[in-house]
Amino acid sequence: MLAGISVSLVIFAENIHRLQKCKKINILINGNNENRLTTSQEIYSLIAPNVVESPEGKPFDRINFKKIENSVRTNRLVKNCQVHRDLSGELAVDIEEYTPIARIVSNNKLNSYVTDTGELIGISPHYTVRALLLSGNYFELNHSLKGKKNKPILDLVKAINEDVFWKAQITQLIIEKDGGITLIPEIGNNQIEFGMGIEIDAKFKKLKILYKEILPSKGWDKYKKISVKYRNQIVCE
Repeated sequence: MLAGISVSLVIFAENIHRLQKCKKINILINGNNENRLTTSQEIYSLIAPNVVESPEGKPFDRINFKKIENSVRTNRLVKNCQVHRDLSGELAVDIEEYTPIARIVSNNKLNSYVTDTGELIGISPHYTVRALLLSGNYFELNHSLKGKKNKPILDLVKAINEDVFWKAQITQLIIEKDGGITLIPEIGNNQIEFGMGIEIDAKFKKLKILYKEILPSKGWDKYKKISVKYRNQIVCE
């Protein structure tokens, strides 16, 4: 008898849970950026573009969570989206934004943030991320930084971002069609011919000696061009 009552209560509770209607949409945007790249209002417009398609007021068994997640991911600034219901009957939309590692600003008007995997995700109309600038003829032919071909460029960008000294010192990379890279520093009226994004640690070791032992005494504008593209050499002109 008691077992039968327990089963009935469970079935009743499950039916109530299944037929419960969505009271509200809660959007939570997470990320490592200082400010959000997108807004809850922008995300809401993807979830509920009109009254008919809005999940609000609908039973949860008629709401397609996967469809909502896919709609939210059409915003290129969104890295991931998870949709679930909470115990209070609200639809929870948890979003993770991308964290840009650089920004492409090229002559062909390509203007986009770059992710750590080389994805181009456009820019945010709400917040400008302080990121390493990438420019040059390379982007006339390459509209992505994904794939093995672009790994040396991404490796260099990551190495700069992960080093406190170089992140503060290097503001821009000019990338030529062949992948050769020139660094533009924050201090000094000079350019650094880095070459390809290979042997990065060795090249930065040479540069750090120059920056810490030579330029402070010689003057930051002593040389217009500095080259570390050749192995075991540093050339100053």
